Amino acid sequence: NHVALEAAIDRWLMAVNAQDEHTLNTMMTEDVELLDNSATITGRDAAIRALREVVARGRLVATRRELTIASDVAWRIASLTQTQKDGVVHARGQALEIWKRVHGEWKLHRLMAAGVISPAVSLTRPSPGEPVLDRPRP
Repeated sequence: NHVALEAAIDRWLMAVNAQDEHTLNTMMTEDVELLDNSATITGRDAAIRALREVVARGRLVATRRELTIASDVAWRIASLTQTQKDGVVHARGQALEIWKRVHGEWKLHRLMAAGVISPAVSLTRPSPGEPVLDRPRP
């Protein structure tokens, strides 16, 4: 159900920003993977370390663009914004999350986002909805 999943997503994002390792541990599958264009992080402990580094660069906010549930699996497309402590937007981007219902609880299984794991180089790219002109090759 959407309400339970959205509540889990909200708890997860609050735990990321608060660096609440206990909550993060309970909200991810054992084989969770965080993926971006330059790194793949596998497992809860590694994911928590990577997320700690992410929020060191600024608070992460995700705005839902699409949420689909198919039985015990769900996926969410979200717009990401990372803000510095003074509220200035540091970076923007998008993410695709895959959630699994495990023993009745929604858990993050995969997070794919440009620039979330490694420094925010790719997170500054425009969203797919924005026009982008190809740069000529040297």
